[in-house]
Amino acid sequence: MSDNLLIITMIAIAALLIIAYVVAVLLRKRNEKRLAVLEERKEELYNLPVNDEVEAVKNMHLIGQSQIAFREWNQKWVDLSLNSFADIENNLFEAEGYNNSFRFLKAQHKIDQIESQITLIEEDIASIRNALADLEKQESKIVVVSCML
Repeated sequence: MSDNLLIITMIAIAALLIIAYVVAVLLRKRNEKRLAVLEERKEELYNLPVNDEVEAVKNMHLIGQSQIAFREWNQKWVDLSLNSFADIENNLFEAEGYNNSFRFLKAQHKIDQIESQITLIEEDIASIRNALADLEKQESKIVVVSCML
């Protein structure tokens, strides 16, 4: 009777280990997919033509309040491109490390943090692009009015 109990116990332990391994692999794959999506979103944001838009507005010879506003938006873009994208890259690397070492809770927390960072950057870039477009419109109106005079 005790031999049967020992065999059943060993089979149960082996089954639990197999189940735990399968769950770990599934969690790891899910996190890898989320990280790949976040990496893609980061690349799409980084490849937006914001630099070209900044250069176009810079070449317009802004004056007064428009020039001050441009400097603020330009500085915000420089900060984003130099600091925020590097921070996201570091966080992605950390999350991948946690995921590869089967620390899924830390990886999940880092992935959530990266998602919120990317969302904030998306909002900031949209604001920058809108402001640059507004500055271009204002400057083109000024040029048209001055040509009429």
